[in-house]
Amino acid sequence: MDVVLNRLVGRSPVAESRLAEVRGDADWAFGAPTLGEIEKRLRHLDTPEAATALAALESASPQSLEITHALLARGRQHTLRECLGTELALTRTTIRTPDFLEGVRAALVDEDRSPTWQRASHAGRTLLARAFPP
Repeated sequence: MDVVLNRLVGRSPVAESRLAEVRGDADWAFGAPTLGEIEKRLRHLDTPEAATALAALESASPQSLEITHALLARGRQHTLRECLGTELALTRTTIRTPDFLEGVRAALVDEDRSPTWQRASHAGRTLLARAFPP
């Protein structure tokens, strides 16, 4: 390990990336407490990067976004082992939901990449309530 580190010491630092340039905006937008607020902040930024992120969020399964947001928020207070256990438990139930099946259909079966998500579904909240009881 020391040999590798010593070889890297004399090299010039990596040039600033585009991601580094927008880091402040990304931290502000994605630091919001709710998905709705994240979307609101991305709209407020009105930059090409924010528009790309917003389009990605709008095309994703609302159930998956809800679950991912909750896992990230709750993960700060748990160990890696606990987080991985929770993710495994959620995966075992999520793969049986209509949105998961629709995603598989759109990506692998029909390959049309045009899923129709259940926007009004409470499946995500139900799964989260089971995974994170009050």
